[in-house]
Amino acid sequence: MKHSLWKLYGAYFFSESGRGIYFVSVTWLLYLITEDPLYTGLLVSLGFIPGMALNLFLGVWVDRSDRKKLAVLANGVSFFILMVLTGAFAFDQIQPWIILLTHMFIQLAGSLMRPAIQAFVAEITPEALLPKVFSQSGAAGIVGGLTGAALGGLLLAETGGLAALLGSVLCYGVAAGLLSMIPSKDTWKTTSKTTGTVLQELAGGFHYMRQHELLLRLFSIMFTGQLVFHSSIAFLSVYTIEHLERSATTYGLLDATLSLGGVIAGILGAWWWKKTKQYVALASLMVMAIGLFQVAFSSFILVSFAGVMLIGLGTTWVRIMLQSIQQMATEKEYHGRMASYRMMFNQTSVVISGPILGWAASEFGVTSVYLLLLLPTLFGMIAAWNLRKRQAYGHVVKSA
Repeated sequence: MKHSLWKLYGAYFFSESGRGIYFVSVTWLLYLITEDPLYTGLLVSLGFIPGMALNLFLGVWVDRSDRKKLAVLANGVSFFILMVLTGAFAFDQIQPWIILLTHMFIQLAGSLMRPAIQAFVAEITPEALLPKVFSQSGAAGIVGGLTGAALGGLLLAETGGLAALLGSVLCYGVAAGLLSMIPSKDTWKTTSKTTGTVLQELAGGFHYMRQHELLLRLFSIMFTGQLVFHSSIAFLSVYTIEHLERSATTYGLLDATLSLGGVIAGILGAWWWKKTKQYVALASLMVMAIGLFQVAFSSFILVSFAGVMLIGLGTTWVRIMLQSIQQMATEKEYHGRMASYRMMFNQTSVVISGPILGWAASEFGVTSVYLLLLLPTLFGMIAAWNLRKRQAYGHVVKSA
């Protein structure tokens, strides 16, 4: 188990390193090519459309198949697609539409990767250790994202986009290799009850979700953390150029600082859970709101860095803490479908808000993005305040 966990954490690290290098590179290059933050909003929005459309089917696929092989496949797809993007850049054929289309495939691969690897972790890990393993694997991924973001910014500033894209390709290849070496218990073969058609399994998943009100309430809060995380990180390139008037190196460091907040959240996850208990969701959203406020109203770079760190801290706690509660409250045969339903909530919110935030940045300045993100955060805080009274929620929190 120990050796498997190290390989798992390594896979999280390199996969997120690849994502960090990739995202820093494409958002920076896209804004340099277009000089219009509306394209940044479109990048975020369009990237999630394929996953939003296919998430439900991906969840059934995860519940019916070998989760480890699907996680390896997702990283392999990212590796191949980035090879295509790197080739386009190397031959000076990079265009906004190529970046947008590539991003859609990368995000779709991520939509398969997340439920597959979460179900795989739940499959190979004793239930009592799940919060710890989810927290540590999340921390490993965030350290990878931090490393990738800082390295991506440095490579962009010093050597250009080609070296950054090649680094991302390498990281995804290593992640796929590490995942392939982890032994699989294949317990999905015995726990899975997917004996009907895909549509029947979809209907069964919806029926299960309707029977468990706690899951719907968790989804209504978790989408806020995901929306703020993806939107904040997407507009950091515009924020760096327009508001702070700094270079790609500063952008990479800001992105890395957001990831650093996530690392701290992962390390302190068990402590935060113990201290906040049934208020874990509300307290995490409050940290997130303070960070958004600082970024929106500050023109002093150190305050901006502190605000970005708090955004990373709060959004990570919302994601890893509530995902742990979701997994513990869900029967194993529904892990894949419930993870995909959660992502459907998350990605729909980003698809709808992306163009709106891009338009706001074009018309009123990029700081308006962070102000607008305070609205769904307030909604999440109200939902979290009501959630603390639910018996099923309290039972799961206290049992961990």
